[in-house]
Amino acid sequence: MQKKKDIRDRAHLSGEEVKKLNFIHNSDTYVFRKHYRSGLRSHIFEVIFASDLDKEIHGEMKHGIRIFPRAEPVKMFRILRQRFDDYDGIFREIKKYNLLLKWLGSDFIATSEEFIADYRETGRSQIVLCGLQEFVKGDILDPWRLFNKQCLNDIFKTRGCDGIETDECVETIHSSIQSFVKRIREMINRTGFIPDLAGLGNLIITPDGRLKLVDINNIVRINMDDIIRIDDKGYPSCDVSIQVLAILEQVVLDKDIKADDPFYGIFLTPDRKQTVKDLERAFYKKIKAASNQNHNF
Repeated sequence: MQKKKDIRDRAHLSGEEVKKLNFIHNSDTYVFRKHYRSGLRSHIFEVIFASDLDKEIHGEMKHGIRIFPRAEPVKMFRILRQRFDDYDGIFREIKKYNLLLKWLGSDFIATSEEFIADYRETGRSQIVLCGLQEFVKGDILDPWRLFNKQCLNDIFKTRGCDGIETDECVETIHSSIQSFVKRIREMINRTGFIPDLAGLGNLIITPDGRLKLVDINNIVRINMDDIIRIDDKGYPSCDVSIQVLAILEQVVLDKDIKADDPFYGIFLTPDRKQTVKDLERAFYKKIKAASNQNHNF
């Protein structure tokens, strides 16, 4: 019999396969649907009521019209790819999440119930870290498309607000971003860590105009020196996250950041930003090559 490949090594994992894992209770009540953001660090699935998915597929009649409402997740289920030799390693990882929760709070991050699973699909018992994370409804805030405060108006004009005037929505998200930046700054100053702000889809604007960070698995240390460090996946996440923080401060909050700023002065020099861009290109080139290789098998 061929040995099963560890789920943490697999490029793709289906929802049906998740339901068959030894530590998952296979219930007809819920369906696991692979989330589009599953990637390098985690397998991510939407946990959906089977009845809601049935309505999405087959539709339901309302006022004589058949509609097909998209099934909304009740939770997001994560299986971390990272391997842990012992419980101490897992507790260190959970400690990072608790650090994020402490400094940003539930208003600014997608909260999660982290748990340890006894994974036995490969023929031996292994510890795997998983999470049941809050589903955050809203629109992606792409920092690289923010050119001025007017961009926030455009977002809300396009998708509307939750029964609130557009100007009020913009004022709410502006205030939320201001508080978010303040807390990130405090976290950096007090702990020396910064979460990954750069990934597309990491920052979400909720329907009521609040900013939330949904990627809670990549928190890196900041070193105030000239060395550009890459994370465990080969991405310069620290530098790029600081660039995003600068965009939020300069573009959205209209703050004047001086060249001799003790924080940004190190990370935002033209030469350093260019080197970071080169590292990003190399990273994405490597990811694309790995993706093509997986599709060939």
